Amino acid sequence: MKTFIFNFCNKIKKRYNLFAAIIFIFSGNAFAHDFWILPHDAMTTTNNEVFFELRIGSGVPGKQTPRLPGLIATFNAWDALGQQKIEGHEGALVIGHLKTRVSGATIASLTTNGAKITLPSDEFEDYLKEEGLDKIIAARQENGESGLPGIELFYRCAKAIIFVNNKSDGYDKIIGLEHELVPITEPLNYKPGTPYIVKLLSASKPLAHLQVKAELNTSPPTILRSITDEKGYASFILPEKGEWLFSSVDMDVSPLEDADWKSIWASVTLPIAEGKSL
Repeated sequence: MKTFIFNFCNKIKKRYNLFAAIIFIFSGNAFAHDFWILPHDAMTTTNNEVFFELRIGSGVPGKQTPRLPGLIATFNAWDALGQQKIEGHEGALVIGHLKTRVSGATIASLTTNGAKITLPSDEFEDYLKEEGLDKIIAARQENGESGLPGIELFYRCAKAIIFVNNKSDGYDKIIGLEHELVPITEPLNYKPGTPYIVKLLSASKPLAHLQVKAELNTSPPTILRSITDEKGYASFILPEKGEWLFSSVDMDVSPLEDADWKSIWASVTLPIAEGKSL
């Protein structure tokens, strides 16, 4: 009986912690959905410790947010030697850390547990417009729901790519996330002003006709938009080098009765045109 009560209380505590985390993340900002991970050293060398921040906001630079209880489902990294877990502590501003092992790309990947939020109708409609989700706006109009609040169940799939010893091998590795943005153009030797291509995938299959944003922390912030083609490709003319954030979201009818919509967010940060001659 004591074990049952302990387990029950523990489940309630986890649900409360996740609910509190979501309220904290979204309070006062309908567009605070943007969610990405940022390494302190995206260009580094072998055997160096890399620390990660979590950023949330309406665009770059976002707000640094601690590792909140119940938020993270998985946090791993891939390099030429395989997969490793990214360690971290709940409540810390540094949400995780790892030591680089080998030259080339190290790809960090964080996914979140599902959580629910309700937005007033005007904020929800503005957010749908911002993210290019015209199909949901149309569906709400068709169902006579445009004036109703939006109840959304959302998940996050965030990646950050680190380059070790000025090598990019493995930068385009597909991890197999539910939603995933993969750089196609080689990043370190990219020439600003030419096309840069990323691919949007769902469980490794192309996602067409969705908006992808490319953002750089300039003043004012640089924000570019592109729509994926039938093969999931989105093309951008990036004006300058730097640590770029790419992001996208898809939405569909929620499989759960207590939410109207389910959204899945994908993001990836990586340094572009930062390669150095050896």
